Parts: sequence; C-alpha cells; structure tokens
Amino acid sequence: MKTYWWLISLIIIGCNRQPEGIQYGHDACAHCRMIIADEKFGSELITQKGKIYKFDSIECLAAYLGQIPDNEIHSMWITDFKNPGKWIRTDEAQFLQSTNIPSPMGMFLSGYADVNDARSMQTQFDGDVLDWQQVKVRVESHHTNK
Repeated sequence: MKTYWWLISLIIIGCNRQPEGIQYGHDACAHCRMIIADEKFGSELITQKGKIYKFDSIECLAAYLGQIPDNEIHSMWITDFKNPGKWIRTDEAQFLQSTNIPSPMGMFLSGYADVNDARSMQTQFDGDVLDWQQVKVRVESHHTNK
C-alpha cells in the first residue's frame, strides 16, 4: 500500500510542473545569455523531464523554441506585465506588441493574463494584441529578416 501512494505522489508531482522563481539580476537568459533584470518580461520553458530554461524576454523564449523539439516541451510561461511575479501559460496569455512599451530584446512584446488587460494597454500605448501563435510567427519573421 505504501508503494502505491508513493507512486501516486510521484506521478502528481511529475505532472504538476510549475515555473520556478527567477533570480532577477543573477540568472542568465538561456537564449541571449544576458542577465535577466526586469520582472515584467521574465519567461520560462519547462521540458517533459522537468528542466527549466529561463529567459529575459518573451522574444527570447519564442526564438529558443527551434532548439528544443516540440514533443520535449512540457509548458511555457511568461510573467504578467501588470502583475510581475504572476505566471501565465503562454497558450492562455494575451500579448501586446507596442513600440511604446520597450522590452529587453527590442521586439516590444509584453504579456497579460487576460484580453481585457491587453486591450486596456493597447488603448493606452497603441500596438497589436496577439496570441501566442502570432507572437511565434512575428519572432521567427524578425530573426529571418535580420
């Protein structure tokens, strides 16, 4: 019976992978190697094996995707621009690309927990509200055109 509960606990822990805290001013971005400094733009990728990659921007996370096969990715997370420290899955987040909100790597991307926050920021700062698929396309196009 103890073995049964131990296995159940291990499965639950293994399936419930969550982002870990970024040590701002200390941790380095897995893509560009810069020190992650701004908590409004921190991002993470968690693999199926539980390895966590940390990024200093949404654009670095999206650009890094080509280096890890899709079937090895467990989840991807960003911090909420309006509530730094709150993690949001990329597939549930909304994004704003606005030249009036600079991001660490220059693609002007910020992320939000819901579409109302993104639309509110769009009204204030202009730009385009995007979903995660659109963000990936824009980042890939940006890197292709360099």
